[in-house]
Amino acid sequence: MKFINKSTIVLALSAFAFISCQKEEASYEELTDTKDGVFLSVQKAVNGYQDLQLFPQIAERKDLFSVNYGGLGLPSSDIQVVFEEDKAAMDSVNLARKNRGEEEYLSFPAGSYAIDKNSATIKSGQLSSEFLTLIYNPEKFDLEKKYLLALKASNSQGYQFKNNGSTIFYIAEVVEKSHSKSEWTATASSIQESGEGEGNGIARALIDGNTSTFWHSMWSPSSPPFPHWIQIDFKNEIYVTQIGLTRRQNNSNGFKTFDIEGSKDGKTWVTLLKDQEMDREELESQIFPIQPQYLKQIKITMKENFNNQASTHLAEIDVFGY
Repeated sequence: MKFINKSTIVLALSAFAFISCQKEEASYEELTDTKDGVFLSVQKAVNGYQDLQLFPQIAERKDLFSVNYGGLGLPSSDIQVVFEEDKAAMDSVNLARKNRGEEEYLSFPAGSYAIDKNSATIKSGQLSSEFLTLIYNPEKFDLEKKYLLALKASNSQGYQFKNNGSTIFYIAEVVEKSHSKSEWTATASSIQESGEGEGNGIARALIDGNTSTFWHSMWSPSSPPFPHWIQIDFKNEIYVTQIGLTRRQNNSNGFKTFDIEGSKDGKTWVTLLKDQEMDREELESQIFPIQPQYLKQIKITMKENFNNQASTHLAEIDVFGY
C-alpha cells in the first residue's frame, strides 16, 4: 500500500512538472501588452557604426534596417516606430571628436539620401518589423570629406529601447589604403643579380613588402648610365591617389630626381608627376600624391643620382588609393 502511495505521488509530481513546463514554454508565444522587461531595438544601431560604401561612385546604393521586439511573449497589438534625423546625437559625436582633436563629421549633402518611409510596424504576434530602405547617392559626396547621418527611432506607446539600440549612425567616408601587391609584377631597365646579397638587386625586391631588401640597377660587369626605369604592373586596374617610395635603408646615394608615368594598357602613357625629388635622409616611405585615377601600370624614370654614380637603387614601392 505504501508502494502505491509513493507511486501515485511520483506520478502526480511528474504531471505537475509537465504541465508547468508546458505553461513555461507556451508563455513565449503568449500575446501580451506588457511593457515590463520588453525592449525594442534597431539591430543596426546595436551593432555600432554603419559604414556606407561611397566608392566607386555610382548613382544609387541602398541599405536596409528594421526594428526588433525583445521580451517574454509576443506583442498583442501593433507597435509603431517612427524614424527621424537626430541632430543632437550628431552634435554629441562631433563634440567628442573635437575634444580628441579629430576632424568633425559633416551632415549628408542636400539631396544625397532618402528613406522609403519614415515609420515601421511590428505587427501583433511578430518579433520584427518590415524593412525600411535608406537610398543614398554616392555621387553627391566629396570623397575627401567625412559625413555622418544619425537616424533615431521613437515610439509613442510607452515601449523602451534597448541601450544604444535606438539610433543608427551611418558613416560615409572613403578610407585611403595601401593596395595589395600580391598580384603585381615588377620589371626594370637593368638589375644586379649577384653581389648584393640574397633577395637584393632584382626588381621583385621593389614589391616584396620588405624595406630591408632593395632593387639595384646593374653595376657589374658594366654600369649603364642614367636614365634608369622601373615598371610595376598591377594586373588589374586600381584607383590610385598616391605613390610611396622607400629608399634603400643603408645607403643614401640613390637617385635624386625622377618622373612618374601611368598607363591603363601598357601602351599609352600619361605623365603623373615630373621632376620630383627624393629626400636623401628620409628612411620612411616618401609619399607623392597624384591626380586620383584608375591605373594598371606605373613607370618611374630616374634621371640623376645624389652622388653622380651611374647606378642607383630603391627599396620599396607602395601605391595608395580606394
